[in-house]
Amino acid sequence: DTSGAPMYRQQVLHNEVGAWTAAINACGRMGRVDTAMKLFHTMQKFDVKPNSVTCGCLSDCLLKASPVRMTETLEVLQYMKQEGLVPGEVMYTSLMGIALTLAEKENRSVIRKDGLHVNLIDKFDDNTPSDDLVSINAATTEDTSEAIFLYTELMRCLIHDTNDDNMILRVFLLFQEMRNAGATPDVACYNLLLRACAFSGDVHKAQDVLSRMDADGIEPNRASWREALKAAMKATRSDIADVIWDAAVAHGKKKDSRPFAPKASDVELLLNVYLHELKNTSNHEVRNTLNKKIMSLYEGIVSKSEERGLHRDSLSVNDIEDNQQFMLGILRAAVSYELHGDTEEERSRARNLAVDIAGLEIFHQRKLSSRADRASKKALQLAQNWLYSYSY
Repeated sequence: DTSGAPMYRQQVLHNEVGAWTAAINACGRMGRVDTAMKLFHTMQKFDVKPNSVTCGCLSDCLLKASPVRMTETLEVLQYMKQEGLVPGEVMYTSLMGIALTLAEKENRSVIRKDGLHVNLIDKFDDNTPSDDLVSINAATTEDTSEAIFLYTELMRCLIHDTNDDNMILRVFLLFQEMRNAGATPDVACYNLLLRACAFSGDVHKAQDVLSRMDADGIEPNRASWREALKAAMKATRSDIADVIWDAAVAHGKKKDSRPFAPKASDVELLLNVYLHELKNTSNHEVRNTLNKKIMSLYEGIVSKSEERGLHRDSLSVNDIEDNQQFMLGILRAAVSYELHGDTEEERSRARNLAVDIAGLEIFHQRKLSSRADRASKKALQLAQNWLYSYSY
């Protein structure tokens, strides 16, 4: 309590993370875990952000408590992930030791029940932040492994969008440590592996993870396929993105499998894979191939292609055609192919498609988005000129 302290002392406590960290550490050494957690929450109210040292001190006292304060430990790990803080060597080793102990204890406690049962909650969807793969509140349910939650949060803390080549190695090693400890990973754990692949652009490893899920009897969900597609985008491999998309469609057709029902955001992701590669190549042949893929994607949406899994009710043509940025990507591809296509017939097809898109209401009754670049504006102007020329 700083209410009775001189103003200059309150100022030090309110603004220096070191003072708060020292107080949390002192509470931990005295076994006052609740007070340490209260300080952790209070310092943030004073706009003092805990750093990695603060989190390390707090997690140390939480893990040494009897019983281990798992929910609070997971809260600290989630805070670290949110703030981009990576566990230090000592904290990481301590957390690994506790996770191993928990896994061994859980294995012994359930061995008479035919093995470890894990029921993680994967909450990754369009309406949920990508970090909320696991609910910390679920850690208290009877059928959930505390070790799995701890391993999962550790994996999340290690995953970051950076050029660190060792990131993906550390995540996969941790995953293997979890399996070696006897814990059985769920789809949320595999999705974290796929996210690590997405950040690093290791699309081949992403494919390996999907194969491993299939071998382990773990059914991929939309998050799984999306992370794999992101890996293909980072690697500028639209060919592998197509393989992944087709694999999702084929998997959904298997007996007892969940059908792959793509939404607008999923086809937009696939479009962005094509556009990303298009932006990074000057090869005429490759550009023509990519432009054809982009036009075919839109045509498949309109015709509700069952072969590409675009026939589901989850995907609305109206929603797609109401997305100006999406339609500009299709329009640019059509205009480009009209100018540089291989045959007269294909160029005519591209021109007709460009004219149809230029005639959509979103380009007549709405102002062009500020996100539209110069190439998009130029393509739209050209397509509208073709449209007007058809009118006379």
